[in-house]
Amino acid sequence: MSDRDKNITPYFYRGDKITLRPIEREDYTERMHKWANDPEFNKYLSHGIRPTTREAMERLYEDLSKKDNVIFAIVDRETEKSIGIIGLHHLSWQIRSAEYTIHIGEKAFWGKGLAEEATEFMLRFAFGVLNLNKVWLGVAAPNTKAVRFYEKMGFIREGELKDEIYREGRYFSSIRMAMLKEEYKRR
Repeated sequence: MSDRDKNITPYFYRGDKITLRPIEREDYTERMHKWANDPEFNKYLSHGIRPTTREAMERLYEDLSKKDNVIFAIVDRETEKSIGIIGLHHLSWQIRSAEYTIHIGEKAFWGKGLAEEATEFMLRFAFGVLNLNKVWLGVAAPNTKAVRFYEKMGFIREGELKDEIYREGRYFSSIRMAMLKEEYKRR
């Protein structure tokens, strides 16, 4: 491998605004550690109630690496900065389903359409490459911006898990949303 090739960042998907590359240890031990300790970032997440250490993020990275997950770092094409993480978790090959997650951790990149591009790729990957039948997610009910985003992307509400998340002295419900392969094809 030439010196020139060593400086090229490998990517799995290259889009208009982002690239997706395999996650690296630093994505969890440095970046996700920073985001997980940001109250604004984790306001509606089911985790994040207490501070998280780098060691805990290291263990999480090791655990995620051992399981059947598909996880990518989201990288801004213009700056080459890792700005988030996206993935499919709890893959069930028997019923052909997976849980979808996306975290744009860098606030300067919120609201710029990057989540839409990344989600579009993941749905195409889930249904086309992995041949999944269902992609599902959970979102905190008061996070109306996220609920609207997922609806725009084609996810449909399946139900509600009452009092699933506890924040700021209150319980919040979590909305379960999903998309089937046939629904994806009809979009």
